[in-house]
Formats: sequence, structure tokens, C-alpha cells
Amino acid sequence: MQKAISILAIFLLITSIGFAQKFEAESATLSGGAIKTALASASGSYIVEQKEGNLTFNLTFAEEATYNIYVQVASPSGYKANNMVINGSSITFATNQNSNYIKLKVASFQKLAAGAHKVEITQSWGWINIDYIEFEKVDPSTRFNINKTLVTPNPTDEVVRLYQFLYDNYNKKIISGVMTGKSMEEVNWLKSKTGKEPALIGLDFMHCGRGYSWYNNNEPNNDAMNYYNRNGIPAFCWHWRDPSRKTEEFYTDKTTFDISKIFDETSDEYKAMIKDIDYISGLLKKLQDNKVPVIWRPLHEAAGGWFWWGAKGAAPCKKLWQLMFDRMVNFHGLHNLIWVWTREPNDDAWYPGDEYVDIVGRDIYKDGDHSSQILEFNDMTSRYGGKKMVTISESGSFPDADNLIMDGAGWSWFMPWYGGFVTDSKYNSLDLWKKMFASDYVLTLDEMPNLKTYTATSMILNRINNLHVYPTYFDELINIRSDKLIQTVSVYNQLGIPIKTINPEGGNAVISFAGFPSGMYLVKADNEAAVKVFKR
Repeated sequence: MQKAISILAIFLLITSIGFAQKFEAESATLSGGAIKTALASASGSYIVEQKEGNLTFNLTFAEEATYNIYVQVASPSGYKANNMVINGSSITFATNQNSNYIKLKVASFQKLAAGAHKVEITQSWGWINIDYIEFEKVDPSTRFNINKTLVTPNPTDEVVRLYQFLYDNYNKKIISGVMTGKSMEEVNWLKSKTGKEPALIGLDFMHCGRGYSWYNNNEPNNDAMNYYNRNGIPAFCWHWRDPSRKTEEFYTDKTTFDISKIFDETSDEYKAMIKDIDYISGLLKKLQDNKVPVIWRPLHEAAGGWFWWGAKGAAPCKKLWQLMFDRMVNFHGLHNLIWVWTREPNDDAWYPGDEYVDIVGRDIYKDGDHSSQILEFNDMTSRYGGKKMVTISESGSFPDADNLIMDGAGWSWFMPWYGGFVTDSKYNSLDLWKKMFASDYVLTLDEMPNLKTYTATSMILNRINNLHVYPTYFDELINIRSDKLIQTVSVYNQLGIPIKTINPEGGNAVISFAGFPSGMYLVKADNEAAVKVFKR
């Protein structure tokens, strides 16, 4: 018996080593002032004080595998941000004040081929202490579990179709985009230089509602409607100027507006924020009335702290997001929005919650870097449990399609900022634009489907009179919505024989077609005319 237990113990040890490989920091090549220091409690009895230096690990793996990558690290000198670079791709990781060593996940679902790899920890701030790095094998099939419903209740048909398109396209192709500063200037420049236009345009409510005599408040709405009518996707952000109107600024260092007053409903600041939200809601309502869906990305880059909505920490910003959601959706009746949170490093405490966010974006500004940003992609995918599509919501330089394909970085879209980020070769060359627009992996405006009639790949939409029948994001479920109270919903086969009946409450229902063979069916709600539904 003792022998059997010993063999089992050895087997378990070998299995553990096979799935997690540890590399001591002191075994790395140190440069720039990083030093090896004895520490009895450390994994190998030594740690590396990074100071303002760098660590380089030259590693070899016997077989291809997918890994989560950790750093055993302490940060005795306070909050610090530094970089992990894997074969030239980098990601920033942040450490809070902590003299004790913690195992920090830095990269997730990183695929590494058999052979040699270069892994570096490089200083941004430096001044952290590193014990070791660890590579944990993971199953790549567990990577995605994307949300199949929008966070907004009773979404409009148009936004359902747009989200369905984003869902169907995810990890298959990337949607090209561009931010436009002056109305369509960047889009027109690209058209004149490449012959093509991006599929997505970035718009901003920055100048709206401020009483500027030189600005037409309807300009961004008009651009959104015109582009959507050409099958383009409108994506809005809001550089929200000082709600108090004491300044026209939005940067923290240029306004003293206090977001923390969001907790005091009697304060002037609270009332000013509500007034601005109501005004922007009115503009978004006009788009809804014109059947235009919107990718909506407010309070962006909050945890960076450079905008007033991030100046007082996580709690008031999170409260403002949730209040905005409630005010827009439940008070103003906006059901045409896809809500996008813009992540910053170390912002987990800022995240509004899965029930308030459809997609997570990352604003990446790395001049001249056209890598896939695979480390960022994998980190964000893992951080939100594989449930949220992730995207490059802003960029300076954008990834080369070849790198995206090679690394499997399935960003939903990319969108360089306006002006020089579009036209200056320092950021993105004209040759790269032409290459991207010619790539089969990159969707341009001329390649977009008709978003007004877009349907899921397995169910085909139909409607008649007050009854709306459209697919959910599950292949074998359909939504049924009526302007009237529904008491009974029945499904008939082609012979007119009823095969399923449900009794929903209210004007909405979901019915499953699971187990039904392919073909045409009739869906009838009470006395409404029957709607044809095709299951492929």
C-alpha cells in the first residue's frame, strides 16, 4: 500500500509540473539596473528588484500549447505599471501598493508554438520586485461564451440585427472603422486615396448642447443616419464638457467639476449631470425614432483619471454609468443602444457590471505598432469571462490584418482617431490602409450586409401588422413581440397542424424551435395574422 501511494504522489507531481511551469526571476538576463537579491522566503531564495531595469527570459517549450501567464510580484513602492512583452507583443500590468508577494495574472490564453520564445518584463515605472513567472496550460476551447442577449430590455429590431451581425462576425473578420472629427472628413479622405470606405464611423456629441453658434447640433445625428442608410455602423462617444458650464473643458486638470456629487441628488452638480444626460438622450431618441441603432460608448477611459468623470475614483464613476443607463433606458425609453465600456489597466473596481455592458473596448495608442495586440485581446477576453465581445474602440496605429490572422486576435472592430492618426504615415501609412481594405479579413462599407434586414444564420425574420418575430442569439430560439397583450402563441407546421403552444405574459415571448426539422413554420399570436418562420 505504501508503494502505491508513493507512485501516485509521483504521478501527481509530474502532472502538476506538466501543466504549470515556473521560471525564476533570477534566471533571467537582467539589464538597466535590475539586481538579484537574496530572500529566504522566495521561491528560489532570490528575487529581482527591477528598479528601472528590465528582465529577459529566453524560454523553450517542447510542444505547442495555450497558457495563462502569471508574475509573482511585490510592489513596496506603491502603485506601479510595467510591461510584459512576449515575442514582441506587449501588455501593461499594474500592481497596487503591497510589500507581500502575490501571483498576478498578466496574460491569458496565450498560444505559444513549440520552440524558443522571448519573454520580457520592461519598465514603465519600474520599481517592483519579481520572484518568478509561471506558465499554466489551459484549454483554449473554454475561451469564449459570448453574451447572446443585449443588456437593454426589449431592444429595437434594428439594434437586435446590428448586435446579431457583430456576434456572427466575431472572430471571423474585423470591421474597419475611423473616427471622424469634422463631418466625414476622414471617410472622404480614405475614399479618395483607397477607393473604399470603412464599415464603421466614430462620432462624438462633444459640441452638442453647448449653445455654440458655429456648430449644428444635428450634425452627428445626420452623419449617423446617412451612414447607417448605406449599411454603415455609427459608434458614438461623448467628450462630456463640464456640466456646470463654468468651463468648456472635460479634462480633469482644466475643470473642478466634482463627479462625487452624483451621490447627492439635491446638489447642483447632480442636477447638471441629469440635465446633460436628458439632452443627449433626446438626440439618441431621434435616432431611435428614425430606426437607427447606435454603438454607445460613454464615460470612456474613466480609470485613466484624465477626464472629470474619472477624477474621483471608481465609486462615483460606476454610479454615474448606472444612473445614465437607468435614465436613458427606463426614463427616456432608449432601446436602440449597444453599451460599450472602455477598459483601462487596473480598472476592475470601475466596471459597471455585466448587466450594464454589452461590449468592452480598449483604447490603444502605440505609435507605429501594427502588431495584433494579442496580449490585450486575450487578457480582456479572460477578464470578462469570455462573455463580452472585445474591440479596439480607439487607436493611434492599428493592427495589420496579417498579424491579426496569425495570432488569432479576433477584435470586433478597430477605429483610429481622427486627423493625423488617419492620414499621417507616422501612425498608419497609406499602403497599410490599402492593404487592410483589400484584405479578405477586413470588412469595408461596400462589403457590409443590409443591416436593416440582417438576420441570424439559422432563423429568418418575418413580421406582419403588430406582430414582430425575430431571432434571438440562440440559433433555435425566436423572440415574439406585439404591440398588444399576447395571451397565446402557437406554432403550426406547413400542413397547418399545431405543434406547440405557449401562454406568455404581456406583449413578449420567447419560443424554442429545438428539435424541429428544417422547413417553414407559421407563428400565430391570438388573432393576429400568422407569420412565416424558416428554420434552416
